[in-house]
Amino acid sequence: MASFKNKTRDEIPTAKLLAQLKPSEVNENYYPNDWETWQCAFAPDESYFAWSCGNRLVTLVPWNRCKSTLPQLSEVLAQLVLPKPGISNHYFNRASTDDTDKDGHKLPHKTITIDCGCLVRSVAFGSATSDKKHLSSKAFWTHFSVSKDLILATGLNNGRIRTWDIFTGHLILELMDHRSVVTDLAFAPNGSLILASVSQDATIKFWDLNDDGNMFKTLKMNGKSVNSCAWSPDARMLATVGMCTSVYVWDMNDYSLKLRLNGHMYDVVACEFSPDGSLIATASWDTQVILWNSYSGMKLRCFGHLFPPPRLIYASGANGTWVRGLSFSPDGTHIGTVADDGYVRFWDILSHDDPVAVGSVEEALCCTYSPSGRVLAVGGGLTLNGGEDDKVFIV
Repeated sequence: MASFKNKTRDEIPTAKLLAQLKPSEVNENYYPNDWETWQCAFAPDESYFAWSCGNRLVTLVPWNRCKSTLPQLSEVLAQLVLPKPGISNHYFNRASTDDTDKDGHKLPHKTITIDCGCLVRSVAFGSATSDKKHLSSKAFWTHFSVSKDLILATGLNNGRIRTWDIFTGHLILELMDHRSVVTDLAFAPNGSLILASVSQDATIKFWDLNDDGNMFKTLKMNGKSVNSCAWSPDARMLATVGMCTSVYVWDMNDYSLKLRLNGHMYDVVACEFSPDGSLIATASWDTQVILWNSYSGMKLRCFGHLFPPPRLIYASGANGTWVRGLSFSPDGTHIGTVADDGYVRFWDILSHDDPVAVGSVEEALCCTYSPSGRVLAVGGGLTLNGGEDDKVFIV
């Protein structure tokens, strides 16, 4: 079996690794398990990078959009220190000692680490400013307030969702209706602060953060765990995938099922719309990433991660190349993927032969492009028993 279709690994360009992020002090007695980065995210304006850096913790790091890098990286990493046992606060801050960029200009934000109170499985930024510049919906809080129009939502292992003011680290709202792990979160991109959440309790829920987090709609796929959700850029469609081989596309005007896409041979774990909304990319444990027409449901391309492709009996079981995550580049021309074979791949959507670049990342669980498209962040596991596996790789 091979990881690439026509070329060897040495014939494919290597992606440049820019940085490796991990807590500088790991206290095994504090939280002995669950040191994975299940998700990481960039703020829509690329002012912050958030990553679930182990168990209950999420770290918000200022991101220098102009340079597409962390300010004074070594100084920032020195501040990513875990709390000591006995800290009872629901949240706490760790501010960087160096808040200037490489040119010496003062940055407006500082590094903040938040203790979310439970294992963090999903993170998402929400903004009251639409991705479409002509649209805007300023948040109005009847019982709570935030310092800016940018907030962070965290989905927890106990089924709860907590939202945070990213500039203070203060808890804003706690949303409670899921009965199991919140596996993914996604804010509508139209500035409405409507939050979609999916869970292992087999439900898809919608929350209005302009109405004190009111949960106003629940959808169900097929009674099985839901793994991922993604809004279309115009917020008119929502794609969801879970522990089945189908992809569900919902019409957000009336919350009805618009399309059901069939083509995978094992559970589907990630989905995302292209920036123009015309395509949906889905990743599965069957070693495949499929590109679909979001309007007709037609299967357009398949990006394989194992060759020859496994037959049904092998594709629907352990094969060593489960695809864990994917991300569309903001210009819509490339897709980044991570898989269990230790590679992060960069695909040209017009070609399905071999990736255009490859990097090495062990135990990768997720990936996301920055809004500018200049970097891809990859989150993975951390080995506590003397290992060298890092938390987040910026490539």
